[in-house]
Amino acid sequence: MSIFENILDILEKKGAISIPSLLDEMNRVSNFQRTGAKSVELSHVKSVISRKRELFHIKNNIVTIDPDKDPILLSVSLGSYPGPWYKIEVDFINGRFDYFEWHLSSFSSRNELPKASGSIEEFKKELYRLKIWKWQKEYKNPGILMDSVTWSIKLVTKENIFESQGIQSFPNGWDKFCMALTNLTGKYIC
Repeated sequence: MSIFENILDILEKKGAISIPSLLDEMNRVSNFQRTGAKSVELSHVKSVISRKRELFHIKNNIVTIDPDKDPILLSVSLGSYPGPWYKIEVDFINGRFDYFEWHLSSFSSRNELPKASGSIEEFKKELYRLKIWKWQKEYKNPGILMDSVTWSIKLVTKENIFESQGIQSFPNGWDKFCMALTNLTGKYIC
């Protein structure tokens, strides 16, 4: 697990924490998990926090995830005619997700059962990497569209709401976002 992921895990479990306490916790956890593990140094922790400063909020040497980026709810809707159409809502507070799939045709080629669902914590880490809050409000394909994919996303954070939508046009990182949804739900999404 990377230092970045360790920081996210500790902040998720402990909440706001001082940088020295964060370092102590990281070293305690890594030594507990692996005997003989190399200690994490303060400079490494500060370097990661500095590189990811848009995600972390630091005040009086206390680190938190920026409330403007800390997700509460994610709602995703995507599909095309004649289908399938997907609606996924991820509730980060209660640690659960709802998955709906519609098919207009009874001759769907996707009748497989979902594999085991993934981790909401891992999905949340991927959202931090993808920086959905930077996605444009609208993505459009300038050409004539037939059988196009339509999608919309609404990310509710502790202090903001980010919405994005598109028709056969996607933001950078869309494939990684689809893979994260697939890993979370256990179903191939897009």
